[in-house]
Amino acid sequence: MEIGKKNISFGWLWIMIGIIVGAVIGMWSFNGPLASPLGNYTSLARRMIRLSHIAFIALAIINILYGYEIDKTKLKTKLKKIGSWFMIYGTILMPVLLIISAFLESIKYLTVIPTILISISLFIIIIGKI
Repeated sequence: MEIGKKNISFGWLWIMIGIIVGAVIGMWSFNGPLASPLGNYTSLARRMIRLSHIAFIALAIINILYGYEIDKTKLKTKLKKIGSWFMIYGTILMPVLLIISAFLESIKYLTVIPTILISISLFIIIIGKI
């Protein structure tokens, strides 16, 4: 579990960060102690923030699973490393871009970049599992 170890460690760290982000979001949700800086509950900005919170947690879990599985494949080391790093980069970029897009809407179109990175890393592990 040499290559996948960083995905596992990163995944747990990212879950912790996601929980902290969720706690901050919760301060203005459901009539919390702070007024929402981003409009009403259904505004695009608030939806992007909620989606970023989901992305933090869900992609972190996928990273942990990826870390446990990537070293079990018979892929070449270089390909395993590419898949591992693409998964981490995509996991970092997705929630960050979603948060930025809450304040600058045109950034939402850049979420295709982490989507591609994550898709490539998943394709790599699928090939390794066949």
